[in-house]
Amino acid sequence: MPNLVNQILLGELEREFQKMGSCLVVSFDKLQPEQDLAIRGKLREVGVRYRVVRNRLASKAFAKLKLDLDPVLTGRCAIAIADKEGAIGAAKALREYIKKAKASPIQIVGGVVEGTAYLGAAAQTIADLPDRATVQTMIAQAVSGPARSMASLLNAVAGGLARCIQARVDKGGEA
Repeated sequence: MPNLVNQILLGELEREFQKMGSCLVVSFDKLQPEQDLAIRGKLREVGVRYRVVRNRLASKAFAKLKLDLDPVLTGRCAIAIADKEGAIGAAKALREYIKKAKASPIQIVGGVVEGTAYLGAAAQTIADLPDRATVQTMIAQAVSGPARSMASLLNAVAGGLARCIQARVDKGGEA
C-alpha cells in the first residue's frame, strides 16, 4: 500500500474494528444528502458511528480480525460501528428507515455481532436478534417461573394442612 493516506486510514479502521463490539455493512446507491443526514441521525440516536469506507481498506482491516466480509464489500459501502451488540439497535433503526422510504437507497448487506460475521440475507435478520438485556430477562423468567410454581405448591400443601387442623379444632376437639 504505497499511499501514506491509505496507510493512515487503514490503521484507523483497524483500531476502530478492534474496539468495536459489532458492526453493520451498509450498501448504498444514489444516496441524497438529506437521506444521508437522516440515516446518520437515526444511527446517532442509537449510539452507533456511521462512516463511509473504501472497500479494499475495510477488507484488509476485517482480515486482521479473521473476518471475511469481502463478498459484501462491493460498490459503495459504509460501516455502522457499535459497542457490544449495538448493531442490533442499528439494524432495527435502518430497517425502520428502509420500510418508511418508498425506494430506499440503502441496504444492509453484512454485519458482525459478537465476532460472528453475517452476510447477505442473514445480515438482514440481525434486527430480529434480541439484545443482551432481553436475553437476560428471558433467562430470569425461565428460571423464576418453575421456582414460583414450586413455592406455590409448597405453600398450598402447608395451607391445606393448616386448614385441616383448624377444621378439626372448630369441630370441637372431642378427641
